[in-house]
Amino acid sequence: MQSRSLGNLSGIDISNWQGVVDFAKVKQSGIQVVYMKATEGDYYLDSYLNSNYNAAKAQGLLVGFYHFFRPSTESNAKAQALYFVNALKGKKPDCRLALDLEVSGGLNRNELTNLAKVFLEEVKRLTNKEVVVYTYSNFAKTNINASLNKYPLWIAEYGVTTPQNNGVWNRWIGFQYSSSGAVSGVSGNCDLNVFLNEILLDDKVSIPEVVYNNQPVDSNNYYTVQSGDTLSGIAAKFGTTYEAIATLNGISNPNLIYTGQVLKIPTTSSYSSNQTYTVQNGDTLSGIAAKFGTTYKAIATLNGISNPNLIYTGQVLKIPHSNVRTYTVQNGDTLSGIAAKFGTTYESIATLNGISNPNLIYTGQVLKIPTTSSYSSNQTYTVQNGDTLSGIAAKFGTTYKAIATLNGISNPNLIYTGQVLKIPHSNVRTYTVQNGDTLSGIAAKFGTTYESIATLNGISNPDLIYPGQVLKI
Repeated sequence: MQSRSLGNLSGIDISNWQGVVDFAKVKQSGIQVVYMKATEGDYYLDSYLNSNYNAAKAQGLLVGFYHFFRPSTESNAKAQALYFVNALKGKKPDCRLALDLEVSGGLNRNELTNLAKVFLEEVKRLTNKEVVVYTYSNFAKTNINASLNKYPLWIAEYGVTTPQNNGVWNRWIGFQYSSSGAVSGVSGNCDLNVFLNEILLDDKVSIPEVVYNNQPVDSNNYYTVQSGDTLSGIAAKFGTTYEAIATLNGISNPNLIYTGQVLKIPTTSSYSSNQTYTVQNGDTLSGIAAKFGTTYKAIATLNGISNPNLIYTGQVLKIPHSNVRTYTVQNGDTLSGIAAKFGTTYESIATLNGISNPNLIYTGQVLKIPTTSSYSSNQTYTVQNGDTLSGIAAKFGTTYKAIATLNGISNPNLIYTGQVLKIPHSNVRTYTVQNGDTLSGIAAKFGTTYESIATLNGISNPDLIYPGQVLKI
């Protein structure tokens, strides 16, 4: 692997986690390349994609896009490729289209590698553009086979100047060397990268809309207001909140919408438009919710059910897309070991699968695994002199127990300077208070409540915040 010093293009990668980015300041800081998240799976479109693209292009920055892969089946890999490509229709990427490969979905390395190839070849076929694989060193070593090295590598490894040997690739064209960079114009931490010129595309032609089964696929959700509609009612149909729709559409008064108005609907990982379930004899809403790793309240809200005890056989219910993946138990596995692999707890897995004795699992058993945004496999931290596990946890908005579990640490008081810890990615991001901000206004921007922000930040009086204050969201 080459040293970081050989990279000749400086870059960052961003997503909705960074919120609004000032790309003029980003460019002034010396950044040349901006990769931005476009999609995840076949259900999530980054809500900042269009605004990030337009603003970055306006500053003359070199723009690339990435897709977070959720491995499942070959047909789904092609569906994800189509979803990714159609999210980019009309856009002119300057950089290779990137596959973000960092979860295995419980598949072995051959299965996962094959699905990655299916996705990449489909993206190339649909766009006639070159691609790149983003992954991190340890994941490549344990989950990918060498046949994927026909595609160039964008590698992630932190705290080193030269990435370690991963057994698949022997060189990179992109190197993500930090997840905690500070760049002017970006709120909070962001990933820092260096790239070679090979990351750039030879052509800058717009990506066309792909028509599938004679129907254009639109990755945006839009809804035309009907007579009698309310914003809260529309939100319930799409499994979101009226605040989120209001924010996305610049609506200051959620009670003022009009018939014929076209609204953009936030597409979040909590909603999938094609997941349904037909009620069977004896079903209950709570039982159905347990099958899909969600709650009866979420299903009731999404389907406009006022009394959750009143459902009937044959009723077709829309199911909120759950953050659940599966894992097949291997010989020698323990529930706590499986939990550590996925950055969760054995109690969470036991509860989700109805396991009363966590010591009783068997080879071949298929377990549902809660996958939440509290986990990211590529976030690490190098222990500094004087650090404690609880102090590190506080920095990242997580708990010392979660870090200990993820790293197999039996005694949380025993960590050492220079130790590289995997950090569960927290549901917490940050926001710097601007002049004129209110806590309720900030909450609306992020689709949460002012009470939640106040509690998270230890604010006793929600009316007392000040410009420059950094809030955890």
